[in-house]
Amino acid sequence: MFFLRVAQFYLILLFGILGYTCAEEIHEHQHLRISRHPAKVVPRRVLPITPDMAGEVEVIHRAEGRVKKDTLLLRINPEELALDEQELHQQMERNNLTAETEILQLVRQKEELEFISKLPPERRMYVVQHLKADVDDRALALLERKIAVTRENARISNERLQKAFEKKRKLREITMPFDGRIQYHFAMPEEGQTALVGTNNPVVTIADDSVLYVVLNMTDPALSRLEASRLSVLLEMGGGRTLSAPWSHSKVQKGDRGETMMYYFTVPDKMRGRVWSQVGANLVAHLRYHADAEDIYVSKAELAQEAGEQRFEGWEELLAALRPGYAIVFNGETHLCLKRTKPEEQSTN
Repeated sequence: MFFLRVAQFYLILLFGILGYTCAEEIHEHQHLRISRHPAKVVPRRVLPITPDMAGEVEVIHRAEGRVKKDTLLLRINPEELALDEQELHQQMERNNLTAETEILQLVRQKEELEFISKLPPERRMYVVQHLKADVDDRALALLERKIAVTRENARISNERLQKAFEKKRKLREITMPFDGRIQYHFAMPEEGQTALVGTNNPVVTIADDSVLYVVLNMTDPALSRLEASRLSVLLEMGGGRTLSAPWSHSKVQKGDRGETMMYYFTVPDKMRGRVWSQVGANLVAHLRYHADAEDIYVSKAELAQEAGEQRFEGWEELLAALRPGYAIVFNGETHLCLKRTKPEEQSTN
């Protein structure tokens, strides 16, 4: 039980502070204000990058603003990486030299056999007896295969070394995985200098700003039953500026206190640049409802004043007495949105 008259003073006071009138709201547009909510602006994707080793970080990209995909941002332990690359080239060169030495010996053997095979029969017989080996096409083919295998082994060995180094390079060089914006999490060093970083915290956060959302935590079960496609938000951006964002989608988010329903509203493309500075800030947004033309928007304060001395257990009972034939679409902070009920609905009531 509650007394509407007791609440009348507070409703009139709240209504007066917020300064909303039903006639103006309906006349200007059909986006009816429901309630205020804490809000955040979030990018489409956020990717924190944490190095797998501590050390020095070299900043390659220092410019502000949007950054293109594949842009090199940072190098972790750049001197060590450069030494590893030098060692790679030396090892590959050693592999090549070893293979070329073996191939040279095999080529000489092949040339000798080819020379012997072209000698007159009497001289060739003497040489073959001296070598204690026969000279035929099979021996030449075997040497040819040995030369090809030696060359291929060197190529495969070098390719493995190169791939292993590229994996290491990918861990040491941080590049943009997509177009977006970046935020470094360390004090920017002077040009040509490096900064020290650890392994427990991200060194840079990469955000995909191709889409920005205004996000609300929807805690009121009654509001979550509204037709979502009719919802929008008016975001307060400070200095009297506001931003209107239409409904996008909802998502269940798991937290320390259980699951909550998050509502996402899309920031218009032309406003993304202006809104970017608000990402992560604690903001306030007005949840709004796109009403039908025949819906009405009634002040709670006016209804409470109209009720006078009458007592009612809730807005539904008051509405049945003061606005028969109407049902509540939503129960907002200062107003009720009402729709006319169908005759069969009235008869069942």
